[in-house]
Amino acid sequence: MKNKPISFGCLGNQLAKHQTQAIISRLQERHPRLTCQLTIVPSPIADLAKRDEPFLAAAAAEVQFLEEQLTAGEFRLVVVRAADLVLPLANGVVYAAVPARENPFDAYLNRQGLITEEMTEGSTIGVLNMGSLVQMRALFPELDFRIITGGLDHALEQLLRRSEIDGLVLPASAAEHLGIQGIVSEIFYPELLLPSSGQGILVMLAREDDREIRELLAELHSPATFDEMTAEHAFVQRLASDQDLPISVLARLDRDQITVTGGIGSPHGASFNRVTVQGPRTEAARLGADVVEKLLLDDRTVIDLLEADFPEGLPGHDHDEPPEDDLDDDIRAELAELDIIPPPAEDN
Repeated sequence: MKNKPISFGCLGNQLAKHQTQAIISRLQERHPRLTCQLTIVPSPIADLAKRDEPFLAAAAAEVQFLEEQLTAGEFRLVVVRAADLVLPLANGVVYAAVPARENPFDAYLNRQGLITEEMTEGSTIGVLNMGSLVQMRALFPELDFRIITGGLDHALEQLLRRSEIDGLVLPASAAEHLGIQGIVSEIFYPELLLPSSGQGILVMLAREDDREIRELLAELHSPATFDEMTAEHAFVQRLASDQDLPISVLARLDRDQITVTGGIGSPHGASFNRVTVQGPRTEAARLGADVVEKLLLDDRTVIDLLEADFPEGLPGHDHDEPPEDDLDDDIRAELAELDIIPPPAEDN
C-alpha cells in the first residue's frame, strides 16, 4: 500500500481541491511514505445547468457522477462535504471515514471588515441556502438577503471580483479551507444562526468492496462526528422533500449524550421555529427524526412547509399575522395521509 499511489477523485473548483488536499495532508502526516494522486474530474454538467442550484463545492449531479466514477474504479476515494451529499449513497459506495468535525458555524465576509449590524440599510448580502436566508432576514430586516446559487466559487466571485454583493454568509470551515479568514468579520453562533445539516463535516467515500483502503483510513475516522452527522441526516431525511426548504440543524456530542437542535422556517421569513432534544448517542438517528416530529406538532411549522408549494404565499394567508391555531381538517387529513404530520387522536 505504501508504494502504491492512493487515487482521489476531485472536481476542479477551488473548494473541492482545497478540502481534498487537506485530507491528503492529514493522511500523509500519519503515513509519510504514502503517495497520493489527485485526479481532477471534469464536471458532467454545464455551468448553466447548475447555476440555479444551491450547493458549496459539488452540485447533486456532480456528487452522483463522482460516485459512479468511484464504483467504476476510476479512483479509490472521493472527499465530499456532508452538506453536499446526495442521500442515500449510491449502491456499492460507503463512508470510508468521517474525520473530526471542523468549525460548524457560519461566518460573515465583508471586504471592509464590517459586521452585519454595521451594514447600511438596503445592503445586499448573499447567503447559500434557504435556512440561512429566513434566519438572517428575521435578524436584519433592513438588509437585502438573497440566495447565491452555482457554488461557493461563484458566490465569492460576486463578492470579491464583481462587487455585486456587499457581504456573504458562508460556512466558516469553507473560508478556512480557502485561506480567506482575513475577510471574515463575524462568526454566527447557533443561538443566532442555526447552521445547515452536515456543516463543517467532510466525508471520505470509497467502494464497499475496497476493504484495504477502509482499513488504512480507519485512524482518521471520528465516531463522534459520525454520530452528529447521523442525527443531522436523519432530521433532513425525515422531511423527505426534494425542495430547498428553509431548514437547519446542528447536533453536538458531549460524552455519551447528543443534543440535536433543528429548525424549520417560513419561505417568506414570517417565522423560524426551533426544537431541541437530547439523548444517548446510540440513538442519534432517532433523535434527529424526533426533532422533526416535535416541530410538526406546531401548526406554524406545517403552514411553513405548505408555503414551499406556494411561492407567492398561501391563499388567503396574511404573513404579517400569526397563523391560525388550527389547520383546515381536510388539509390536516391530507398531510397525515402523506406521513408529514401525525394522524389525529381518536376520540374515546
